Amino acid sequence: MSDIVDKFYVAVRTQNVPVLETLIADGFSLICPTQDHVLSGVYHGKNRFFEDVLPHVFGSVNPDEITFCAAHQIVAEAGEVVMGMAQNSGLARSGNQYDQIYLHVFKIRNGQIQALIEGFDTALANHALWNGCDPITPDEPAALSNLQRFTDA
Repeated sequence: MSDIVDKFYVAVRTQNVPVLETLIADGFSLICPTQDHVLSGVYHGKNRFFEDVLPHVFGSVNPDEITFCAAHQIVAEAGEVVMGMAQNSGLARSGNQYDQIYLHVFKIRNGQIQALIEGFDTALANHALWNGCDPITPDEPAALSNLQRFTDA
């Protein structure tokens, strides 16, 4: 399963959306376990990820100034679950430095990512990437019960 995660990180690094589309399942859930940030809560479905979340993130940077997930490492793998960490550094379009470290927990089945829990420094992202813009309204607010979506994926 870690090969799927490696492909995911390379696709994010190169902003290769067609490859990401093959890796993300139709019923995908992005779980951001924080509250009251630009990206908080649960976002359901492949379309939601590609139409709302990804453009908001990629649109906040100039690819010449920053590379998302420039380095990554698999931390653990157990069956359908893979944990990884990724790091980037560079400037956001706001002109602020965006040196971020992500913690990701992937649920993978049938060669596709079914669910992703993403932890990151939300204060840094709000300041450097989004600088006061409106949040992306989640399909569900963040709650510990959201983890059931991951378990059931």
